[in-house]
Amino acid sequence: MKILLDENFPLALVRKLREEGREVEHIILLGLRGLPDIDIVERLTAEEILFLTHDEDFLDVPLTRSVVILSRVSQTLPLRIRLDLWLQAIRAYFSRQWSERRFEVHDDGKLLPWTVIEG
Repeated sequence: MKILLDENFPLALVRKLREEGREVEHIILLGLRGLPDIDIVERLTAEEILFLTHDEDFLDVPLTRSVVILSRVSQTLPLRIRLDLWLQAIRAYFSRQWSERRFEVHDDGKLLPWTVIEG
């Protein structure tokens, strides 16, 4: 499964994922900075992608083929720590079969299936 990083992720994450042998693309490297969300949604619908984003709007997208990981990792953490947390979450996703299609990752690095909180 290909990994796609939204434009707000550091390019260093691309390098680290490629070092692990992962197939990864970044919105900026694709020349798509500022691409409307609807265009990303079309790609997520057409392909099997693991999409890492900070944008909560992607949790509301009906997904059939792709997976979304929403990062809630604090941007005030040092970059090396954030990179480690995101890598940990991605590794956790690929470590087993999941029935869920939406996840979130917090400052502890644990990958958690996303659930709608009523209220």
